[in-house]
Amino acid sequence: MAKIFVTGHRNPDMDSVCSAYAYANLKNQIDGRNEYVPIRLGHVNQNVKDVFSFANADLPPLVKDVKAKARDIAKTPDFTMTADDPVYELISLYNSKHPSVVPIFDDNGYRALVSVDDINRFFLMENHNGRPFYLIGLGNIPRVIPGFFFKKGTKDVYETQIVVGAMEYEVYKTRVESCKRKPILVVGSRLRHIRYAVENGFPGIILTGVDDPAKMDVDFSSYEGFVYVSKEDTAETLRLLRLAMPISTIMPEKDVPAVSMDCLYDEVKDILSDSEYRGVSVFEDGQWKGFVTRRCFLKRPSAKLILMDHNEAEQSVLGIEEAEILEIIDHHRLAAPKMKNPILICSEPLGSTCTIVFEQYKKWGVFPDRKNATILLAGLLADTVMLKSPTATDYDRYVASRLASIAGLDLDEFARTVFSSQRQLSKENPSKIIESDFKKYDEQGVDFGIGQVEVSSFVEINSLIDVYLASLEEVRKLHGLDWAMLMVTDVFKDASLLLTTGFDKEYRFVYEKKTEKVYDMPGVLSRKKQLLPEVIRILED
Repeated sequence: MAKIFVTGHRNPDMDSVCSAYAYANLKNQIDGRNEYVPIRLGHVNQNVKDVFSFANADLPPLVKDVKAKARDIAKTPDFTMTADDPVYELISLYNSKHPSVVPIFDDNGYRALVSVDDINRFFLMENHNGRPFYLIGLGNIPRVIPGFFFKKGTKDVYETQIVVGAMEYEVYKTRVESCKRKPILVVGSRLRHIRYAVENGFPGIILTGVDDPAKMDVDFSSYEGFVYVSKEDTAETLRLLRLAMPISTIMPEKDVPAVSMDCLYDEVKDILSDSEYRGVSVFEDGQWKGFVTRRCFLKRPSAKLILMDHNEAEQSVLGIEEAEILEIIDHHRLAAPKMKNPILICSEPLGSTCTIVFEQYKKWGVFPDRKNATILLAGLLADTVMLKSPTATDYDRYVASRLASIAGLDLDEFARTVFSSQRQLSKENPSKIIESDFKKYDEQGVDFGIGQVEVSSFVEINSLIDVYLASLEEVRKLHGLDWAMLMVTDVFKDASLLLTTGFDKEYRFVYEKKTEKVYDMPGVLSRKKQLLPEVIRILED
């Protein structure tokens, strides 16, 4: 089941967030093969939060980008092992399952990723000059060597060397004396060799070809080491004993690279390419979540998107160039990015994307429940300024009436509720207010941007004109624009004020100039249908 993100534009307003939420709900009802997840690309204002709270709905989660990351390719293990497990079982796992890496854990959690390279290093160590040391845990011996304990020693773990008692007694003694520590003895029924081991306090004796040590003429009563009876011959017992070492002894000694879940795909690829390891661990909030191996880079993952209330890549989520766009549901002019495959584009000259989403519900013979009807109605009323904007059509009004009926709401009363939590301009950062709903355009070789904010009164903005003009100029420079404007709309008076940065054609506005760089716009509520055409006119004249 693929996860498909349904997203509004980068500066989420009511229409974009509400349409994404309700459309994802519809898609999840009509398509059981995929999971549709509504998301938002920025912080929302109090109005949006209040509407979702009123509808008892969860606000879509914030997603900053859809670039391929470690989380998109990270694997969770089908099998794990502990640091105390014998190397023999690790080798058996590699022979049967052929994994790239095996995660190793202990009582404290994740320890390391072990690969076939670590196994190879273990055998290379055995061929190094000198008799090797082995860490042997008693618990691993019966897991690896068929047999039983005749006697258990006083210790559970021994780090020592191994000697096979297959030579003449005097030679055997010479070999034992050359060991740096008293060794574990692997031996058949050679009584002198065994007595010597007992008398000299060898850590352990593994007997081969012996059925019952109690019948041997050896006194084990005071012996503090272990005695294990192997059912295998001496050669096989010796081979298996070496593999009884715990996996902890072959784990990488150096720090293996690790990445976070949000590490970019290309960065993880570079880290792994520059390392000697076959895999890197992936962590989130300090917790081990999985791993990435070289096999994970055979195919680059790409996010799947449905764009709501916008169609331009510049207005959409960061990383959209790596993503696959599946659908566009919008009511703005089209400037969609080029796509490899044909997709569904539903674009209509209506006042709200939420109106189009309601049409999609009707198309599929599904009607929104009260929660989604409330969400859709809020987006519709917000984008049409309570159906007063010139963008509002008769069909928008019809849909608003239908949605209000489904949700069990009084249309006029709910409209006032939607706009009851207007932003308090004096309590927020002016640049944040300007950029919260700021759209950029390119006409006649002029790059310009227009922001819009709804208020319930002009009283506050009139006292902050100089502050907002200064911030507007900062926003212009930040975005590298020739011209920047802010449309402050009083939703109850059906009027707007226009704040503008300096521009040589500004004087051509048909609006009355109130003060320097401030214009009075009675009856102007729509940026798209009223202000934008006027801006284009003065640029073309």
